[in-house]
Amino acid sequence: MKLTCIVCPRGCQIYVQGTEVRGHACPRGRNWALEEYTNPKRTLTTTVALEGGDSTLLPVRTQAPVPKAKLLECMAHANRLRASTPITAGTPVCTDLAGTGVRLVAARTVR
Repeated sequence: MKLTCIVCPRGCQIYVQGTEVRGHACPRGRNWALEEYTNPKRTLTTTVALEGGDSTLLPVRTQAPVPKAKLLECMAHANRLRASTPITAGTPVCTDLAGTGVRLVAARTVR
């Protein structure tokens, strides 16, 4: 598998086959490529319904990356959530998003 490293601006072309990794310029790139190959994760940003504010939607994000394979399940869970004002940025809207153990938090303060 060929990957373009995103750890730094260098953008190394890294090749991963099993546990063999080549093309990385630093240990961080090697670790990132192995993780991306074996268990890719992504930070999820979306919106949830907001009650009591000027807006009907609240921007939210995960506090840590979630498994890429669970992104659709995480989105479905987030679509069922509701938040109420006032809410401060960083406040958890959900403490365990779709069973991942990752918190979904408000990305904006709404009074």
